[in-house]
Amino acid sequence: MIDKLYKRLTLQASTVWHIKKYNGIWGLKRHLRQSDFPNARLLEIYYTYFSRYGSWIGYNSQFAGVPCIPHGFYGVFISGDVKLGKNTVIFQHVTIGSNTLNSSENVGSPSIGKNVYIGAGAKIIGKIVIGDNCRIGANAVVYQDLPPHSVAVQSPTRIIQKSNLDNRYYSQRNGKWTYFKDGEWIEDNAKKT
Repeated sequence: MIDKLYKRLTLQASTVWHIKKYNGIWGLKRHLRQSDFPNARLLEIYYTYFSRYGSWIGYNSQFAGVPCIPHGFYGVFISGDVKLGKNTVIFQHVTIGSNTLNSSENVGSPSIGKNVYIGAGAKIIGKIVIGDNCRIGANAVVYQDLPPHSVAVQSPTRIIQKSNLDNRYYSQRNGKWTYFKDGEWIEDNAKKT
């Protein structure tokens, strides 16, 4: 019992140290992705970090930028072969997963464009393309391509074509409206409360 506790505490301390060394979890992910043969200990640390939240984000998934995850990683699953565009907003309990059944359609992983807003509990499955500036509603199940500027709601998925969707995630910080873009919060002086 003492050995298990010691091992767990050592792993937790090592996780904190490595997360700081690589400037956060996304820096560690970037490091692992750039390695031809990722270090097994770093992979363990990476996956341990996400397991605290009941999450799994494949280290080899391709992110064009840091996603906005407003409610934390809770229940978020992202397959290792997923491609994720810049300024994507992902709420809790989202699954972006691969279809690995060879006998079915859309075998493979999703490719998601930029400025996509994914609601809580949404599921995006298989080798499909989600266009830029799309919204995927809470608990929607998406298993077919979405053209740019579309909204997917309910199950089965219903696609609503839109133009000029603004999918920036807004939040009040220090009494001022800010939105998330390119991995940082930007103050929006034009937005009124």
